[in-house]
Amino acid sequence: MENLNELLKELKTLIGGTDETNRQRFSEILKELEMHKDEPEVQAALDQFVSTGIEEIRKDTDTLRQQVQEDEYKLLPIAYIAKHYFNKSRAWLYQRINGYSVRGKVYTLNDREKEIFNAAVQDIAKKIGSVRIA
Repeated sequence: MENLNELLKELKTLIGGTDETNRQRFSEILKELEMHKDEPEVQAALDQFVSTGIEEIRKDTDTLRQQVQEDEYKLLPIAYIAKHYFNKSRAWLYQRINGYSVRGKVYTLNDREKEIFNAAVQDIAKKIGSVRIA
């Protein structure tokens, strides 16, 4: 399969996307990979793709946990961030920050959600930093 690496790179960018175009392209790539799944080159590339993805998720989760230690974690308005920046519940955000398993699947923040989370924390920091007692 000639374009295997390009397909896997594109697949990675589509993971976690929710719009219809994204999901459709994601499905197309999976179908194409499925057609070639018995080829040793494809099997090896997919095994590596999954292993690398799992390791990236593990590192991201560990980094986030390390950066947001227990005391600092309590300072973050998780419910506010979840509602105002993601339009989701507090539990949804906790699941992704902590990499919890839900119904047998481990959920974490995808790249786009990490950007939103980081922007939210920076936005809140600016708002708090601008508060002054006259």
